[in-house]
Order: sequence, then structure tokens, then C-alpha cells
Amino acid sequence: METQELIHPANPVTMSRELRSVHSNPGTDSLLRSFGLARHPESRMKYILNSSFCRAKQTRWALLAAIALAGSPVICAAPISYTFTVVAKTGDTIGGKTLTGFKQPSFGPNSPAINAGGNVAFYATYSEGSFVGEGIFTPTSLVVSNGDPVSGRTLDGISFVPALNDRGTVAVNGLLSSQGPAILTSTTLLAKAGDKIGGQMLTSFGQPAINNNGTVAFVGSSSRETGIFTQKGVLAKSGELIEGQTLVSFGRPAINDRGTVAFQSWLSGKIATGIFTPTAILVKVGDTIGGKILTDLFFAPALNSSGTVAFTGVFSGGIGVFTQHELLVQAGDTIGGRALTSFGSPVISDSGKVAFFSTFDGGAGIFTQTSPIAKTGDTIGGRTLIALGQPAINSGGAVAFTVLFSDRSSAVILARPVMAPAKPGNDHPSLAIR
Repeated sequence: METQELIHPANPVTMSRELRSVHSNPGTDSLLRSFGLARHPESRMKYILNSSFCRAKQTRWALLAAIALAGSPVICAAPISYTFTVVAKTGDTIGGKTLTGFKQPSFGPNSPAINAGGNVAFYATYSEGSFVGEGIFTPTSLVVSNGDPVSGRTLDGISFVPALNDRGTVAVNGLLSSQGPAILTSTTLLAKAGDKIGGQMLTSFGQPAINNNGTVAFVGSSSRETGIFTQKGVLAKSGELIEGQTLVSFGRPAINDRGTVAFQSWLSGKIATGIFTPTAILVKVGDTIGGKILTDLFFAPALNSSGTVAFTGVFSGGIGVFTQHELLVQAGDTIGGRALTSFGSPVISDSGKVAFFSTFDGGAGIFTQTSPIAKTGDTIGGRTLIALGQPAINSGGAVAFTVLFSDRSSAVILARPVMAPAKPGNDHPSLAIR
């Protein structure tokens, strides 16, 4: 597998084709195991879970590669330094399980989860003799793994992206031994196939989001329609009108502690999309933000406690990271000496700090609108980064993400901002290890 394939995010449908090709080569097993992709009985479950996540519109990465905006201004705000902690790495033993890998960096919007206290939850595979299992971990404990009982049902598989709140509750999409999908915590089934919520008998689920009150929001589908649900009710569904726009399908929602839920929806009769709450349009194709007329929106939006959403938007001749109020960064902008060319899913803190995956000529990294956090070619703990996954951010601006090193080991990294600005002319943040 080439490094270029690892660095650039991919359409999950393309990803499944690439992985089938890789799996056909027995010599790649050891490499796949380090990424959390070794062959094992749960591989079919992963395909089922991830294909259900992909029912919404998929990103067009060919467009991302083609778009670059020449002559964009350099971003001149003072950069921020970061200290780095390796919170987990391949070979660590957590909860009696020896970690063999994490979801492969940069294949889709996979990321760890981080809460206000800096606690991180993440997906990892582990080995038990010849058996390869999978679970959701924190740096000190195993939260839930396949084979565990949850509300009297056996968990057969787990999705790659957990959600975590400040109370330490983890919500995740899983597959029960009956082959039925579910939304669950480590102790409770919140929703499962066959449950009725808001009069809809649900058959499949997308990735959940959770707030500090324990409300979980997710995309759910029935035989007739799709919608945005919580464990207690339906918030929006296909065919409904919000400010005159007819909703058709949905992307992963975000939820804040006020209970506001934001989500992307594709609209009836056209490709155009918008970002909605259950009662209002926050932004849509055709809107002008920062002097740019939006022609498309990519990925699920991120949402903070003040109701600001961050998203990736396309405009004529370019692509950038936006909120509903402003353009933060666009292709061609230079951050930390790197001219950015494309963007992954942004995340936003309560103070408005936005972090995102971005590519540049010859590499990729995690950035904010003012600073590079980590990028390919950097060293952490004496090892060189060759790929990075999508980030998560907490209310204080700490950022978590997965990385792949040149020795083919992988890790989950926590980057904490240092309040003092970086020295003038410093090309990248501090790579101090705690």
C-alpha cells in the first residue's frame, strides 16, 4: 500500500474496494493488523456498519484534489504551540487486551472522542491468541468489546467512531449477535433494529453524538424513510419541510448541551444541501459567506455550545472551512509554511477554535485556522509521522487524533495547546512529549 493512499482521506465506498484489494494479498496482513484492519470474523460487521454510514451523500474527493485557489492571502495570526501525549499505541495492554491497531488513519471521518477533561475514547483492535477482537478503549480501561453483554444482548461488532461526554459516557454504533444494528453505551441499548421511535420502526443507524445530559442523536432509517432521532423521539425526517426546504436524506448530527442538534440534509429534487436544526436552516448552497457563494457542502457539521457550526464548503474555484458566519481558511492559504489544498471534517471548540485535517503538496496534517498541530514528517516520541486521522477537539481546544508512524506502528495522540505563542519564524508547533 502506498503512503499516498494512507495520507489522503477516501470515499468509504472506494475504501471498501481498496481494502478488498489489499486483503487479497497475504503479505499485507502484518501491516493491516497494525492499522486495525487484519482479517477476522468481524470484517463483515465493519462493512455493514460503514455501508450504513455511507447512505448519505458521499464526498467527491476527485473534486477536492482538483481544487486549489491561487493567490490566497497568508494567514498571519500568531500560531499556538502544542505539547503531545501518546495516550495509547500498538503493543500497549489496556483492560487485559494487547492493542494491535487503530482504525486506519485518514480513511473516512474516523476520529477518537475527547471530553472537556481531556479524557479520550477510541476504537482499537486487540489480539487474544489467534483471535482478533475490537473494542472501545480509554487510555486506562476497556469500555466495551465484541462478545460483551449489553442489556441482555451480545455485542458482535463495534463501529470505528465513539462519542464521549464529560461524564465519561461512551455511545457507539454496534452490531448485535442477531445481526441487528444498535446504538448503545457499555451498559445500555439505547435503540436497536425493530424499535419504534416517533412512530418509525428503525432498521439501521448512523454514528451517534452525545451531550453532557446524556441525550444521544443519530441518523436512523426505517423501511419508508430516514431521519434524525434521539433515543426518545424523532427530530426531523425525510419529506418534512424546514423553512420551505424538503428534506430527503441526512448526514451525521452534532448535539450541544443546550440540546441543539445540527445536521446536514440533501434536498428534494436537486443535489443542493444545507445544514439544519429541526426548526431552521443555518446555511445552504447558494448562501454567500466571506464573499464566497457556496456551491456544495461536504461532511457532517461540527457544533459548539454557542450554536456555531463548522463545515467544509465548496465555491467557484475553491474549497474552504467555514462557519455560518465566516470563511476561516481556504485552499491556497498558508499555515505554518504549508499551502493547503483540501480539507477533511472540521471540529470546533466552545471558544470557536476550529481544527481540521488538510492536505498540502507532499503531505498532510492537522491544523487550526492559525496553526499547524502535527503533520507528516514531524516526529513524536522519536518516530516519524506518515499519516494522520481526523481530529476531535474539546471545549478547551485540546485535540486528539490517530497517527501512523514510519515504522508502521500507530498511536492515539493528545495535543494540548500552550498559551504562550510560538517563536516568530517557527515552522511547526512544539513536539514536546509528556
